[in-house]
Formats: sequence, C-alpha cells, structure tokens
Amino acid sequence: MTTPRRSENLAARVGRWSARHRKTAVFGWLAFVFAVFILGRAIGTKQLSATEPGPGESGRVQRILNNEFKQPAGETVLVQSRSLTAAQLRFRAAVQGVIRRLDAEPVVTNIRSPYAPGNRGQVSNDRRSALVDFDIRGDSDDAADKIDPVLATVERAQQAHPQLTIEEFGGASADKAINDQFGKTC
Repeated sequence: MTTPRRSENLAARVGRWSARHRKTAVFGWLAFVFAVFILGRAIGTKQLSATEPGPGESGRVQRILNNEFKQPAGETVLVQSRSLTAAQLRFRAAVQGVIRRLDAEPVVTNIRSPYAPGNRGQVSNDRRSALVDFDIRGDSDDAADKIDPVLATVERAQQAHPQLTIEEFGGASADKAINDQFGKTC
C-alpha cells in the first residue's frame, strides 16, 4: 500500500497548519477581518450620484446625457379623498385648483393633469386618488432651493379644500426636507 503524497503547495501547508492550530487560526482570521473592517471604515467610500457617470460605454452615455439633456426635477401632487371620486365635481375642482395655482408659479413647468388624454394612469383604480405631475424649471441640482413657494402653493390648495388630502412629493421637496432637518451639509 502506498502512502498518499503530501502536497507542498502553499494552500496545503496553510491548511495543515490551520488544522493543527485551530484556535490560533480562527482568532487570527477574526482579527484579520476586524482589521480590514476598521481600515475600510477609516478609508471610507465614494458614492456616485444617480447622474454621475461611471466607467466605460455607459459612463460615456451618462456624460452625454448630463451635458446635453438637462433633466428638470420632477414633483407630484397627490389629491385624495375617502368619499369623493375623481369624476365628481368637488374632486375635479380641487385638482383644477391645484393645476391653476401651480401654473401661476414661475418655477413650475410641464404640468400634467390626470384628466388630460393619455394620463389615465394618474388616477388610481379606485378613482379616489389622482396625481398632478410637474417639473421645476432649471437644473435639478438647484430645485430644492426653488421649491419653497411651490410647497406654499400646495399648502394653500389644501387649505382651500380641507375635505381632501393634497400633498406634494418629489426629489426637490425631499431634498428640501432633508436639508431642513440635517442642515445644508447633506
């Protein structure tokens, strides 16, 4: 009978040593993982924004989009009722009031009514909620600085129609809320 030949490569030698010194090997690996974790936290990470170009072909396309096709910040107003449907006069009047108020704001553009042809998807299946979509003029990075008058306009629409829920949400209003909560360092 022949005895198996011992492999002399590095992995085999490390494996044999680890089998003979289990506690040292386990605690050594734990210390290594902990040290790498601490080192990684100290070095930190760099986060790419959604519009920051990455490497390769996709990065080239993203740079073209960023430079040539500026995207405005999109916002949405939710008009909702527990008792009225989107087809009823008071609900429609509230939606039209929101649209009229938004149209008077100089920073608002591209208002999309839930009642316009092709926008049927902006009314919920139960017909008790509708969305009014719009954009904030200019660069989306500056939209949070322009959103205050628009938020005030939506609040006035809510006050004019207390039987409904009228709320605004979107990238610019979210950025504004975060900046207000945590300061301008975000």
